Amino acid sequence: MAQVARVGVAFSGGADSTALLLAALSAWGARRVCALHVNHGLQPAAAEFSRHVQAFCAQHGVACVQADVQLAVQRGQSVEEQARLARYAALAGLAQQQRCGVVLLAQHGDDQVESLLLALLRGAGPRGLAAMPDRLQRHGMLFARPLLACGAAELRAWLQQQGVEYVRDPMNADPAYRRSRIRAELLPVIARLEPGYRHTLQRSATLCAAADRLIRQQAGDDLRLCAAPQGLHLAALRQLDTARRCEVLRLWLRQLGQRLDRARTEELARQIEHTGRGAHRLMLRLPQGTLRREGALLLFEPCRAGNRGE
Repeated sequence: MAQVARVGVAFSGGADSTALLLAALSAWGARRVCALHVNHGLQPAAAEFSRHVQAFCAQHGVACVQADVQLAVQRGQSVEEQARLARYAALAGLAQQQRCGVVLLAQHGDDQVESLLLALLRGAGPRGLAAMPDRLQRHGMLFARPLLACGAAELRAWLQQQGVEYVRDPMNADPAYRRSRIRAELLPVIARLEPGYRHTLQRSATLCAAADRLIRQQAGDDLRLCAAPQGLHLAALRQLDTARRCEVLRLWLRQLGQRLDRARTEELARQIEHTGRGAHRLMLRLPQGTLRREGALLLFEPCRAGNRGE
């Protein structure tokens, strides 16, 4: 660990990441901390945020590195989701360049609650309701969220007591975003009904995470039984009930770098069931390839370079 002893802090210049950076400086000192800033350029204030970040880090004597990210969002993709994925990749790259052993993220307890409520509203299962883990591995880097036990109001009150300035992202109060409306309209009501809501909902997320781990473990066992060198055995898939078959398909496709929504996964599971009742044709097109039947197997054929998007 001596060579990767530095601690990276994802630093946007907002209240939460400012509190996290100051806490990291207090714990490890400026020599071991490095601020990591990602500029997506998604709003007019992005350049101002970058200037604030550089000035703040210079004032506190902490190293700061920045990555400018250009998003390539395809039709049907979420800008927010693509920005999130690009941010993880950029942060991991910056952290590895700076020989950091971990990247600290500033999501707090209210962010966790908002994520859980958003998952409920879209009808998510245990994986979605597990919300944000306190640590995860992405792109060969360990990410950690040490503020999940804190609330936004506590962090801002602490910054105010210290007289610390931070930037305010207008997107956080934009009612066009469902998360912003949950924060402004729903959470105050929940807080009045259940003052300990943060702890209670975190417990629910923890239980869902435990259930999801069991589901993934079962899916891994089932996948090993269904796996063939080129694809999956249809007969073995038909032996599973629909829920387990869907989990195997999701896991297999994730390993191939593919994503399939719940409705299309269930449709694929039904098509597989029909192959045992005389149905010979099975085909499902994905953005990056095609799922099809060949004899007793389910295969995935990647798109050739010239055929992508057709």
